[in-house]
Formats: sequence, structure tokens, C-alpha cells
Amino acid sequence: MNYPFRTALMAYLLGGGAEYFRDSMEELRENYPAPAFYGAMNFLSTHDTPRLLTILGLTSPAPQTRDERAVYHLSDSDLARGMSLLKLAALILYTFPGSPMLYYGDEAGMQGFEDPFNRGPYPWGHEDATLLRYFRQLGRLRQSHEALQRGTIDYCAAQGRVLAFRRASNSEKCITAVNAGEQSAVLTLPWDAPLAQDALTRQSFFCCDGVLRLTLEPYGTMLLTQPQE
Repeated sequence: MNYPFRTALMAYLLGGGAEYFRDSMEELRENYPAPAFYGAMNFLSTHDTPRLLTILGLTSPAPQTRDERAVYHLSDSDLARGMSLLKLAALILYTFPGSPMLYYGDEAGMQGFEDPFNRGPYPWGHEDATLLRYFRQLGRLRQSHEALQRGTIDYCAAQGRVLAFRRASNSEKCITAVNAGEQSAVLTLPWDAPLAQDALTRQSFFCCDGVLRLTLEPYGTMLLTQPQE
């Protein structure tokens, strides 16, 4: 279980710099045998942690009493922020080296603080449909891209709230690019094909002289791939 991955990624998601995540993961890669690094079980929440959506959405101090935490739900504005960061976190989880591990209900939008409030029954028939479709899309993308399953990793950007890393196999490459900040960010990335396509939205981008120039909206995400002919 890749606890260092969760520690470093949560620090980034909750306001830290992307540099810390990159450096922590590179240190891990240097110290782990390759089969361990590329086969690690990566996760963001478990039965021992508060629900991911609650942690990422919370902008005010957490309720102090057990009774208050038992019934707490995020405000509409906090929920929107939490959903955006959860999707960003999930993209990193599903495209980073290792095996993505998902705690039941995170894909459905469940909320809750520590045990037992993080262990409620799965909300059959009341899942967040948009979030559920997003996680299914991530699963399909991981299955359909060899680079995301076993490709090497190197970092294209890691500064402040912006993180981008490339996965490359013999047959393809993909770039995950995210902006965990509240302001738009301009990103310049190397790309050796005429076009790049965001696999999440199917939007295409022209490449000029081996460089992609992109704008990531607040909490924006992209998974760049080469369009299929």
C-alpha cells in the first residue's frame, strides 16, 4: 500500500506545491525496486481516513464534536470545490505508475469524517451520476492506453499549483496535466506530433515547433494523447 503517494498527493491537493509531490515520488522511485514502484497500490482514502470529498471540500474548521461530525455535509460551494479537486485527484490516481485503489463510495460522492462516519452504506440509486461516469471513463482510459498501464514516468512541469507528468511506452505517450489552484495557469509542454487530444473532452490542440501551449482553468485537468487516425 503506497502510503507515501497518498501523503504527498494530499499535501499538494490541500495547498502545497507540486514540487513536493514530484520530489517525494522521485525519491520513492530511487529507493524502490522498479517492480515495487510500478506495482504499488496507490490510494487516496480508506476505512481509516475521512472521506476524500469531505477533506478536499472543507474550507472552514472541521466540527469539533462527534455529534456535529456525524451529521455534517459540505455547503454547496464547498461541495463544488471538493468535487473539482476529487476529479483532479482521481485523474492523477488513474494515470500514475502503480495500481489505482478506490475506496467504495468515493466514486459515488459519499461524504463523512472519521470512522464510523466514513463507513456508511453505499448509496445505491442515489450516486452522483456525473462523478460515477467520470470514474468509469478513467477506468476505460487506463485500460485502453498501454502507457498508463506500464509506461515510464517523467515530469514536464511541477511548480506551485501546476503538475504535469508524461507516461511513455514503446507505442505511445500520454501527459497528465492538472491545475490545483484557483487561478488559470498557462502551461508549455513538449509534444512531437502535429496534434494533441485531451482524452477527457476530445478537444484537440495544434502543436507548433514541438511545443504545446495550453491554458488550464482553475482545478482544470487534461489527459493529452495522440489522436487516433
